[in-house]
Amino acid sequence: MDRDPAFDPSSLVEDLESVRERIATRLANVGRTIAVMSGKGGVGKSAVAVNLSLALARQGQRVALLDADLNGPSLGKMLGLRGQPVRVVGSSLRPVIGPLEVAVQSMDFFLQGNQPLDWDGPDASGSPLRSAFEDAAIADLLGGTDWGERDILLIDLAPGAERLPALTRLLPSLLGALAVTIPTQVALLAVERSLRRAREAGIALIGMVENMGSSVCSACGHEAPLFREAPVEQLARDLDVPVVARIPFEADLAAAADAGEPYVPHGNQRSPAQGQFEALARAVVRWVPPDPEVDAW
Repeated sequence: MDRDPAFDPSSLVEDLESVRERIATRLANVGRTIAVMSGKGGVGKSAVAVNLSLALARQGQRVALLDADLNGPSLGKMLGLRGQPVRVVGSSLRPVIGPLEVAVQSMDFFLQGNQPLDWDGPDASGSPLRSAFEDAAIADLLGGTDWGERDILLIDLAPGAERLPALTRLLPSLLGALAVTIPTQVALLAVERSLRRAREAGIALIGMVENMGSSVCSACGHEAPLFREAPVEQLARDLDVPVVARIPFEADLAAAADAGEPYVPHGNQRSPAQGQFEALARAVVRWVPPDPEVDAW
């Protein structure tokens, strides 16, 4: 392939650096930036991100939440914010303020109704550039939004082992990550790949969240195992990553997400799931990242 003699490869690095600087400027008043990831879809990662953000807010944290799953954004639905207009003030996007003053930004706010994203175009000519388009969109959401003063920004990532390292390319200041899984062999295989990929990239891991390992009866409140095909303890030991929460399945929690009524602010104070979200929020606030100069991670 002939290269344009006017093309300067260093311009790509300069462009990346300018993007990083723009994001860093926007996040200058954000204390901690933490990613919520999973190896695969269907494990309840977004529900964990939503309810963790609200549990943090209940504990006095000023929270922002970015829906970085561009092709399947769901946070707006879970928080009852779908249909909110995109607000632009000057050159800045404004997040939508949700329950408990959580500031939310999502691609869902830019789409009409149930319109899907189309990166490829009618003839699929854009497919080779899809990854670049997605990176640019996340960079614009991070670097174009006026987040204000926030203690924590949670970033809900799309499924996939490569999503977290790709984010750190844009956001070197990412503090750490939570990995959400369910206790099945298929899910744990996928999350193990994501955890190992994160380790290879030098990303600090706060811990694993086991989701839906048990079920709570809506009538009597009794909690019993839901499925235990592959408990997370073995993987936690193998990778030296703590299990920081075990969120049981509760029918009310699922119904609240579908209704756009977040569970944590409205749930029963004695609910096992709510107790786990509150404990997870405390663990995130207390967590101290390892020193890369001293600790091996």
